[in-house]
Amino acid sequence: MMTMSITLGICWPLLALILERQGVSPFLNGMSAGVQMLAVLPVMWMAPALIGRFGTARTMAAGTAFMAVGLTLLPMFDGVWAWFPIRFGIGLGAELVFIAGDIWINQLAHDRTRGRLIGLYGQFMATGFVVGPLALIAFGTESWTVLYLGLLAVLAGLAILVGLRPEAPALDEKPRARFLHFMRVAPALMIAGLMFGLVGSSTESLLVVYGVKKGLLEESATLLLTAYVVGAWLVQLPAGWLADHVENRTILTGGAVLTLFAYAALPFSLVHPVSMWSVMLVMGACTGSFYVVAMTMMGRRYRGAALIGVNTSFGLVWGVGAAVGPGLSGFSMDLIGPDGMPAMGGLLCVIFVITCLRSPAEPDEPAEPNHPE
Repeated sequence: MMTMSITLGICWPLLALILERQGVSPFLNGMSAGVQMLAVLPVMWMAPALIGRFGTARTMAAGTAFMAVGLTLLPMFDGVWAWFPIRFGIGLGAELVFIAGDIWINQLAHDRTRGRLIGLYGQFMATGFVVGPLALIAFGTESWTVLYLGLLAVLAGLAILVGLRPEAPALDEKPRARFLHFMRVAPALMIAGLMFGLVGSSTESLLVVYGVKKGLLEESATLLLTAYVVGAWLVQLPAGWLADHVENRTILTGGAVLTLFAYAALPFSLVHPVSMWSVMLVMGACTGSFYVVAMTMMGRRYRGAALIGVNTSFGLVWGVGAAVGPGLSGFSMDLIGPDGMPAMGGLLCVIFVITCLRSPAEPDEPAEPNHPE
């Protein structure tokens, strides 16, 4: 998972900066990032069958191979339109890795310490997103060197996955996505997934471009993203502990409110490095907590084939949000200028808070029959 997150942490800001230098509009730049997440639509139907038949490790290996092919093709084809199908393929592989990895860790966790284990897992994954922007600062964005380093990381992860022998616990049932079923029995969780995708992607995809348009140097703008992902990295274990001890909807609502304040403060924080990095640390910590809480909610209520189904459905709504978010952010920047990005993020947070407050609390007891752990 870390090698995959390193690659995405490199790709998102690198490709956004390249397209910005080519004169691509923020809206089209955001759509280029968003198409990567549209791959969740076919993955929703593929993942349950693949995981049920081949297991999580082999499914992750197949997804990693897809990513390696896509990264190899990127430097061969230049321009925003040529990258649309390539980024879709990279997204296809990344979604397979994400969904299979999330299911694997939730199958291995026990309810008493589930949040903390998922927090540790999330911290390893967030480490990759921290390394990505730092690699851009170290190696620059004028050549493909940093992308090739990401490709090496993916190939190293693929070698590890291919060499794995143990599989995740066997399944006694045939897994199915059952998206409409989970929308009915776990609406708060599905809405959280959608809003998590919208809020996170609308910022992460164009944050560096936002900084450049506000007058920052590329290195300083990249540090904005670095501070954001460092905040997400720092919060994983504390959020996991909270998820084990505090009602999960309360954590989601509080995180969304703090993210809203961070968006409101962002345009005014750029006058000094300490203030803008502080704001981005808070924003990253709040949005980073959403993942741990949602994963804990799923693992606490579902087991076996049902866990694969709910995780895939969650991945679908998250992917739809992540696909739409960059386009919304880019459109807002085209419409009212650079500050359209935090304005759109703040609006999405308001919607997130309202949906959290209006949604029924998720019950703690399993919604599906438990399998022995």
